[in-house]
Amino acid sequence: MNESHLIDLSTGKAVSKRTKTTSAATHAGELFDAQGRRIIRHQPSQLPEILDALEVALSESGTLNLFRYAGRLARVYQADESADKNIKRPAGAIMLHPVESAHLAEIATRAAAHEKWDARRSDFVPIDCPRRVADAYLARGHWPRLPDLLGFIETPTITATGRVIDAPGYDQDSGLFCAFRKIPGYQRPTKKPSRNDAERAVIRLLELFKTFPFVADEDRVAMLAGVLTAIQRRLLPAAPMLAISAPSPGTGKTLLCESLAEVATGRRASVLSLGHDDAETEKRLAGAFMAGDACLMIDNVERPLGGDLICQALTQEYLRLRPLGGSGMLNVPTHSIMIATGNNLSIVGDLKRRVVLVRLDARVERPEHRTFDRDHLSTVLERRGEIITDAMTIIAAYLAAGSPAIPGLHSFGGFEKWDAMVRRPLAWLGLADPLLSSDELRAADPDVECMRLLFAAWRDEFGTRPVTAAEVVSSSTSVGQSANDDLRDALQQACAEKPNTRRLGSWLRRHRDKILDGFQLKQTGFDGKKKVARWQVIDGGVSG
Repeated sequence: MNESHLIDLSTGKAVSKRTKTTSAATHAGELFDAQGRRIIRHQPSQLPEILDALEVALSESGTLNLFRYAGRLARVYQADESADKNIKRPAGAIMLHPVESAHLAEIATRAAAHEKWDARRSDFVPIDCPRRVADAYLARGHWPRLPDLLGFIETPTITATGRVIDAPGYDQDSGLFCAFRKIPGYQRPTKKPSRNDAERAVIRLLELFKTFPFVADEDRVAMLAGVLTAIQRRLLPAAPMLAISAPSPGTGKTLLCESLAEVATGRRASVLSLGHDDAETEKRLAGAFMAGDACLMIDNVERPLGGDLICQALTQEYLRLRPLGGSGMLNVPTHSIMIATGNNLSIVGDLKRRVVLVRLDARVERPEHRTFDRDHLSTVLERRGEIITDAMTIIAAYLAAGSPAIPGLHSFGGFEKWDAMVRRPLAWLGLADPLLSSDELRAADPDVECMRLLFAAWRDEFGTRPVTAAEVVSSSTSVGQSANDDLRDALQQACAEKPNTRRLGSWLRRHRDKILDGFQLKQTGFDGKKKVARWQVIDGGVSG
């Protein structure tokens, strides 16, 4: 029999491998081959010990990039090209790949030397990791020895304590995998940058976007907020969507979006196409989150943008989603920076308060015919390292100053950490509030316009007298001198078609207790034996 040797790492000595060993402890944790790989010997009635040994071997291998992510095993890998027709990804995009049984058998064979007893040879012989072992290991559903992955980053970032994360590989404290190496031009910010350092960084970042026709200063600052968000998003439990709008094509909306993607990843953005309805859009968005895309662009939106899943993805740290073809639900992180572009972009519903708006207007008939003295995206890519340094310097300087309060700046509910790490550092430097432009979305919201019209017509017709929905509809359909045209128009808008008691009642229930322009809709008891709700519009005491 040919004698081979294993290395026992507990003693550093070579041990002979000649006869069958029956010790489960030896199988599970003491024998290693000459390459330092753990020996796993597959014998009957030893499945629990084999699985324990496999987990140890997987955790010891530092080159497999195997993690626990969203309740399952996943690897970080680089995609050659996009296989998803609904999400267009550039070549070389970093993605998360779920590890299924066949793939785990391959990974396990790399991580350890697997053997089984051969009676004819009276010795152990090498084998691939059996699929039944991979199946059993996945079925455990809990892998405490493997690192827990929050997500991957392709740019340095900074924590709320001022710690810079810029070393390639897995960062244990944050749970982030740094999928990048040296970035030309990047220099780690000093430990405590001064306010002057931050002001100079702002000047350089503003110069980068000087050729874009921003409507006002707050739009320009909103774009800077997008840059800071691009490097911070993985550490933020919630962040608003960046919405870039212009009245005409060719103004530069997509260029701004691609700029943020290049800062965050060094590549262009993954483009998510909207489905034919909200349900289809939500399926596509779920797939993007499962893959861990760092930057998602919803480009050239032509219909009103909204939807429950988008709203939840912006304000919740995790979403309960069902993977394609799967039966179980997974808690998936939502920390992708989301950007929407469109001509006169329409944001509806609750999404309005979850958006940072950037407005562009070239004020020419054909914006695409303008000429520029440089290729913007090439400039961003060439200066990417410097841009990252400047963005981190702004945040680090604010943290070093003790994160001072900003007088007169209201809080941004639901986005407290983004407010502290992105918005307030910019306001601290005397820049405009990046949320100012977003007030336009609320003012232009069709639902708000309908409320304003109906409340005003209601007060003119009924004052503060409680009335039923049927009375309101009846007054709107009166003819002659008693007709109230404003009330009729408002009800048609509220009901989206010919007004009737049922449709108006549904609208009133959805808007109960809401306050706008100092008026509030209240339900004030019921009308007699029919138990029909009475409604009135009163002074709300709060300006909308």
